[in-house]
Amino acid sequence: MRLKIVRLIGMIIVISALCFLMFGCTPDESISTEDTTVRLNMNTEYAVTDTLPDGEGKHAKVILLLGQSNATGCSINSYLKENIGENEYRRYEEGFPSVLINYCLDDHNATSNGEFVKVDLTCGSGNGFFGPEVGIAEVISEAYPDETVFILKYTMSGYSLHYHWLCAGERGSIYQAFLSFAQTYMELLSEKNYDAKIGAVCWMQGESDTTDFKASHYYENQTAFVSYLREDLNAYAEDGGIYFIDAGISNSPYCEPAYPAINEAKEKFSKQSEMNLYFSTIDLGFTIHKEPEGEPDWGHYDSLSELELGKKFGEYIIDIYSRKSGALNE
Repeated sequence: MRLKIVRLIGMIIVISALCFLMFGCTPDESISTEDTTVRLNMNTEYAVTDTLPDGEGKHAKVILLLGQSNATGCSINSYLKENIGENEYRRYEEGFPSVLINYCLDDHNATSNGEFVKVDLTCGSGNGFFGPEVGIAEVISEAYPDETVFILKYTMSGYSLHYHWLCAGERGSIYQAFLSFAQTYMELLSEKNYDAKIGAVCWMQGESDTTDFKASHYYENQTAFVSYLREDLNAYAEDGGIYFIDAGISNSPYCEPAYPAINEAKEKFSKQSEMNLYFSTIDLGFTIHKEPEGEPDWGHYDSLSELELGKKFGEYIIDIYSRKSGALNE
């Protein structure tokens, strides 16, 4: 019962955000982007809770996890347990101590209180929900068993790239709040004597851009967005720069009518550079129609698909660092 109540509250928040987007800030489709600006009053005060050991100058991989609610994590822990069994579930519940995450979700609605904590099943939108960081941590902890890897996770559920991450093509309210978040904790890592470098961004976003108007601008918006990321985070970037790993959105009824246009824009962007990567969650068979049973949440991936989303990000991350290693050895 408690889980259902929490789930209901979460859905109310998401639906409210979507309604705000649809009725409070989406212009007539004949109006240009220059005619409409949306400013959010974002909280950019980030606590710093220092529990890290001294890094002793060691190189440390840093991954950014950004996007909206499927990046936030709205998939249900109890269904994951049903699907994979208690023994396997316990491994995720215990977490991955070598993969540490610092997160701020939905403008401080859920945070790690400024602390780097191990990735487990408690880093999602609320009690009883998890996000793609779990699958990421599983894969990369196996690939780098002798390293500590860091994830910086910043998400805003129900908000668009067009109006909120960006604003009239420039750095928008969410982007600026995220940048302050990233800088705060990259500086913390530096102060703790880690040679911490950002190697990749994992981007799970686009569902809130699926009107025809916003979708028609997604390619140019994403081009600008990633350009800003690479420019503003260049001081923290791995040698060779920051890769951008982009997940396609689902064909949920919530993503009508323009989910094909969003995914086409994402795929087109991936062809700009070998540092831009894309995978289709539709082609991979990810589902959004099974959970909760009898009353599916069409906006969010079912538990196994959310886990696989993270694993797919993790596989790309490993491939990226393999490429970098190969380039250094040439």
